[in-house]
Amino acid sequence: MRIRATGPPGRRCGDRAWVPSLRRARTVPLPAGSPRVHATARAGSGVSGSRRRARPGKRREEHRGVARVSDRVLITSSDPEGLARAIEEEIDEPFPWCRLDARGFEQSTVWFCAGAPPESPLRLPKLGWIQSGWAGVENWFLRPEWTGEVILTRTVGDFPQRIAQHVFGYLLARALRVDETLRQMAERTWKRWTPESLAGKNLLVVGMGAIGLEIAATAKAFQMHVAGVRRGGGKNQRPSVEGVKEGARDLPDLLGWADVVVSLLPLTPETEAFWSAERFASMKAGSTFINVSRGGTVEEAALLRALGRGKPRTAILDVFREEPLPADHPLRGRDDVWITPHIAGVSTIPPLARDFAENWRRFRAGEPLHNQIDRARGY
Repeated sequence: MRIRATGPPGRRCGDRAWVPSLRRARTVPLPAGSPRVHATARAGSGVSGSRRRARPGKRREEHRGVARVSDRVLITSSDPEGLARAIEEEIDEPFPWCRLDARGFEQSTVWFCAGAPPESPLRLPKLGWIQSGWAGVENWFLRPEWTGEVILTRTVGDFPQRIAQHVFGYLLARALRVDETLRQMAERTWKRWTPESLAGKNLLVVGMGAIGLEIAATAKAFQMHVAGVRRGGGKNQRPSVEGVKEGARDLPDLLGWADVVVSLLPLTPETEAFWSAERFASMKAGSTFINVSRGGTVEEAALLRALGRGKPRTAILDVFREEPLPADHPLRGRDDVWITPHIAGVSTIPPLARDFAENWRRFRAGEPLHNQIDRARGY
């Protein structure tokens, strides 16, 4: 159990029984005063322990975006306890969290949805902030929990590094003909070939956000020529990468210039079927098309026809309109299409915890949260 210094007792989501603390034993003495037992949660609920008292004279404001004494966090995840432990390690103090099966979870004011949200909408009348564990947020536009009064933030975490590694891992695999290596090993044959090189090739990033900047920087390290396009800047200007020209030329010209096109577009009404027959026709003959963002941005029938014409010559696809991709889908079974099952940017606990911990600190301090979603822009 936990001991609370003098002050009003509280509960986490209405649960009454005790659960072991997620944190290590206290190593510093408690403040002076008659300690009280602080009620937490019923056994097995996964609700963490006590909240620290606010400092005298530091009364917390009650308006939206500033943490209140009554704030509590609903965590939905495949491993909510592990995620909560990681968050507490990051913030170096316990925080008031509960699981979806905890009694009174409906009173949560913050929802950390680290995985897919439940199919059925949740009734959370006090909700003020949702942190999504995914980079893509298009499904939240259909969720009733995200009202005009609720802030929605997304996770960036280590997605830029993971997705850049995915893109260049498969680019190198094709350039070096790893598939031929594996075939010859299986057949115990010996036939030499001249591998291709990425150096000197032209790479275009469509969707130059944080992930695009990481891919651009990696491409420069491979001595590739890089260009990037993104939606007009506005007030949230992103840092650039030396030598990368963002929006320097019209997209059709860039598509005809690029040996590799990497799509990082979010799925919005503007980007639905963005990759159309017209845009594929503008591509350079023999080019490679890579999609690691959203399947809905690609007109798959148009891509199949374009592959038959060699513009692009190959496609490396991690996302699709229908997932899981059916076994009889026409994109399957082709030598010019490499398919991965939506694994380019997977969420793991450490980066999820780091991103949430930083925004939790900001939330408590009344500071603007990182990675807020603009409903009007769609991302």
